[in-house]
Amino acid sequence: MNLPRSELPQFNFGRLTGYIGYRVRLAQSAIFRDLSRSLRGLGVTPGEFNLLTVLAANPSVNSVTLSRVYGLDKTTLSLSLKRLTKRGLIETTRSDDDRRYYALHLTTGGRQLLRKVTGQIEKQERAMDAVLRPGEREQLLHLLARIAGAFEHRSITRTIPSMPRRGRNPTST
Repeated sequence: MNLPRSELPQFNFGRLTGYIGYRVRLAQSAIFRDLSRSLRGLGVTPGEFNLLTVLAANPSVNSVTLSRVYGLDKTTLSLSLKRLTKRGLIETTRSDDDRRYYALHLTTGGRQLLRKVTGQIEKQERAMDAVLRPGEREQLLHLLARIAGAFEHRSITRTIPSMPRRGRNPTST
């Protein structure tokens, strides 16, 4: 039974509320729940949005490179890529650089879906920006990247030289 927050009994979380990891997890859970609700009608998951965005920004990337950058095993990534291919959102072609690999590309349908989903993502980003003061967004992104980097030997944040400002159209490249 889900009670409205105002009707929940007082509860002592002990030391949890003082832990960064706990607070990050609460924020991530709230963001993910909201995003899942807004993307439900578009038939795409947040993880699929991430893949589509990366493929738009890196045309002709292969699954081996994606697997290394994301730190995912090839089987997990392969399942996601197969689902996107089956839905007609991505396609594969033999790589011009190395014929052993398949290059991944967004289809026209994939680019169209990515534009729609990006609109929902941007709406959510504006909602988060609304609770932050000037400069706090960049500070928060920097701090989160530092924290992630402290725990990952090959963190995805280390492969990102600078985080682009939101509002750029990821399908325009």
